[in-house]
Amino acid sequence: MIKVAVNGYGTIGKRVADAVAAQPDMEVVGVSKTSVSAEAYIANKRGYPLYIADLANKPAFDAAGVKIAGDVAAMLKVADIIVDATPGGVGAKNKPIYEKLGKKAIFQGGEKHEVAGFSFNAHVNYRDAIGKQFTRIVSCNTTGLIRVIHALDQAFGVEGVRAVMIRRGADPGDVKRGPVDAIVLNPATIPSHHGPDVLTVLPHINIVTLAMIVPTTFMHMHSIQMELKKETTREAVLKVFENHSRIGL
Repeated sequence: MIKVAVNGYGTIGKRVADAVAAQPDMEVVGVSKTSVSAEAYIANKRGYPLYIADLANKPAFDAAGVKIAGDVAAMLKVADIIVDATPGGVGAKNKPIYEKLGKKAIFQGGEKHEVAGFSFNAHVNYRDAIGKQFTRIVSCNTTGLIRVIHALDQAFGVEGVRAVMIRRGADPGDVKRGPVDAIVLNPATIPSHHGPDVLTVLPHINIVTLAMIVPTTFMHMHSIQMELKKETTREAVLKVFENHSRIGL
């Protein structure tokens, strides 16, 4: 069994842990939190050993009835591989720890490409990731762009892409973020980070992106204009999407 530690059990980490637990050859050996939260209770309920960065905070977890297995350092030692789902920028600080322990690690898309030196999408560069100590999964928006662009590039060739990302203002449980009643360019400059991020996986694509955030927690939406190298039809494009294992119509 491959022993997987999920460092950061939040919006991303809790989904990773469930996906790992569903694999017949993998085991979740631990997940981590920094403070008592709904996710901490969920980790206990699902049987994931819960670790914390600083054992000095253990009394707060004890008072809340949340069982702690130990500190993060102990969790990392027993893992074969670490999925770092900590907030953006924290993974870069954690990397030297993983290097010292000789552990392989996967970083979430909030980290910069340079943290791992390799950005990953399963349909594009799966084989290239084999044997690497570190890899980075691009963000959810970038993943969606790559799936669509790569599928059509394989089928028809892509001359250029112009895309607008309309992003939700916050995750459903993140009450501290906004905007509450506004539409905000994010960033106000072009390109947004999504285009350069696509290029870390598909470096030959001519792409420009911009993004905005809107006051909803429902979803992100992409408006994509794509110029193809070969003439095609609506039906042929839809057929490509229907045959893709990670695109649903």
